[in-house]
Amino acid sequence: MGLHRRATCNQMKQVEGARVRVKEVRNEGKSEAVVIVNEGHMEQPLTGWMLASVHGGQVFRFEDGFVLRPGASVTVTSGEGVAHKPPSVLGWTDENVWNNRGDIAFLFDYEGEEVSRFAYPATRAGQAGRLPKQTLVVGEDGAGRLEPVRREPARNRPKLTRSGRM
Repeated sequence: MGLHRRATCNQMKQVEGARVRVKEVRNEGKSEAVVIVNEGHMEQPLTGWMLASVHGGQVFRFEDGFVLRPGASVTVTSGEGVAHKPPSVLGWTDENVWNNRGDIAFLFDYEGEEVSRFAYPATRAGQAGRLPKQTLVVGEDGAGRLEPVRREPARNRPKLTRSGRM
């Protein structure tokens, strides 16, 4: 199968040796799916991790104990084609999530830090690549809001000399 559940509710960042990313967004009219893969050699607990759509701010949260094994994938479905056949296929909602004209799927760890993004159609990939790294803020109503990661202002950073020393 490639996927399994654990009774523990470990929330963690991406494990060293795991390489989790959004591989594909399939938007076939009213049937939608997002494929997430672990291309690393270590399993990755996804408890509290979230998948979010740029257009609409919809958020899917992985349930407690969900683990993605090395080499495994999970498909998150939505729209009329929603299906829930754990552990390889998870149902999100029977409503459409992904914008037919193009959207970006973001994968966030349990703290809301961006792990991966996938833009479609391919013509949007360059545009998505220029966006700064994002963080996900989830309100009490469950709606997600993407915000650019704030960087420390240049005036507060130590200056480097030409030799590279402070």
